Amino acid sequence: MQRDPWHNDFPMTPARVAEIIAADLPDFPDPQVAVLGEGWDYTTFLVDSEWVFRFPKRRQWVRQLARERKVLDALAAPLARQSVAIPHYRYHVEAPVLSKVAYVGYRFLSGEPLVDCHADSLDNTAIARQLGVFLRLLQAATPTRKPRTYHDQFPSDLIAFRQELDESSVALPPAIAEECRMALERAPAIDREAPRFQHGDLGVEHILVDRDRSEIVSIIDWGDAGWGNRIADLVGLWAWGGDRAVRAALPEWGQTLASHDWTRLRQWGIAYAVGSAYYGYKDGRDPLHATALGWLERMHDAGQLIDPGTSDA
Repeated sequence: MQRDPWHNDFPMTPARVAEIIAADLPDFPDPQVAVLGEGWDYTTFLVDSEWVFRFPKRRQWVRQLARERKVLDALAAPLARQSVAIPHYRYHVEAPVLSKVAYVGYRFLSGEPLVDCHADSLDNTAIARQLGVFLRLLQAATPTRKPRTYHDQFPSDLIAFRQELDESSVALPPAIAEECRMALERAPAIDREAPRFQHGDLGVEHILVDRDRSEIVSIIDWGDAGWGNRIADLVGLWAWGGDRAVRAALPEWGQTLASHDWTRLRQWGIAYAVGSAYYGYKDGRDPLHATALGWLERMHDAGQLIDPGTSDA
C-alpha cells in the first residue's frame, strides 16, 4: 500500500517526548508536553508552555534540521531589528539517548496561523505591506552564497500538483476541478530572473499573526530557505488575499511584476491551493480543505482558473 508523502516513520506521543527530552536535557527534568501541530515533515510539541520541540517524521529531514539551524543563526542579526520574530534553536540534540532521530527546540513564538484567518477578517493590506518589508530585509540578508547554477523547480513541481489534483478532485466541485486541471496543464513561462534568497515555503500556515492588531508576529518553518524564483515567497499571500494583497506588498518589497510574472504567480498560487486542498482532504483536515476550496472558488469567480493571466481587480 502506497504511503502518503507526509507519513510518519517515528510517531511520538506527549508521554514519549517527555521521556526523550528529560533523558537528553537537564533543563527539563519533568517536562509537561502537549501536541502543538503536525505538518508534512515534522511533528511539533509545546513543552512547559514556552518551548517548541520539532521531531522529524522521516530520517531524510534530520540533515535539513542542521542546515536550518545554520540559516536561522545567520539570519538572527540581520533580522533582529524588525518586528517579525523567527525561531532561534536553543536546543539541537543530534544523538538522543531514547530517540532514533535528532530534534530541535526553540522558544515558543506566539501568533495564529494566517491560514486560519479569512482575508476579510483583518486588514489584509497591512499584513501584505508588513510581509513586503520582511521579504526586502530577508533578501538583503542572503546568509548563503548564490548558487553557480539555478534550475527552476516549478515546471517539474507541476507534475506533483497534477497528481494531487487527480487524487483529491472527488472532493472538489466538478467545474472547479476541471478548471484547475486546465490551469495546471499549462506550461509556465520560462524563468529568466536571477534567483533571490527566500524562505522557500512561505505558505500562510507558516505566517503567524496577531488577529486583533492585523500584524505578523512570527514566521516559522525555515527548512526550505534558500535561493529560488523571486516570486516564490508571494505565492501563499496571493492564494490567501489575491492580487490586491500582492499589490500592497510590492512597494514595500521594492519590486514590480511584469504580466508574465503575474501569470506565473497565479498559476503557482492555484497549485498551492490545490496542494492544500489535497492535504486537507487526504489527511482528514476538514478546515484546511474548506479554506483551500474557498481560495479556489474565489479564483474560479475571477476567471483565474481558466486563465491565470486574468486580474481579479
